[in-house]
Amino acid sequence: MSAISDRLDIDDLTQLAAPELRGRLATLIRQYAHQRSVELAETILCHIEALCLHPADCRDAEQLCAYRRLARHWRWLAASQRVPLTSSFA
Repeated sequence: MSAISDRLDIDDLTQLAAPELRGRLATLIRQYAHQRSVELAETILCHIEALCLHPADCRDAEQLCAYRRLARHWRWLAASQRVPLTSSFA
């Protein structure tokens, strides 16, 4: 599964069944552990946001809250990789 081909529009992702979304998300997170990139973090974020919007998966407030926290984490990871780390000692 490549990050580029899996980076679908959020509307496309919400058309998938919730178990399929969760399976793809697990695969993407495992891939990220070996190959970190902004694109992959953003793809993971898109899958999490699709789960937040999925009518069959987020009827429980605690589950939705867990997905929101997870989304915040992946949003931070993507943003932290975009900003180059520079030393204040020049």
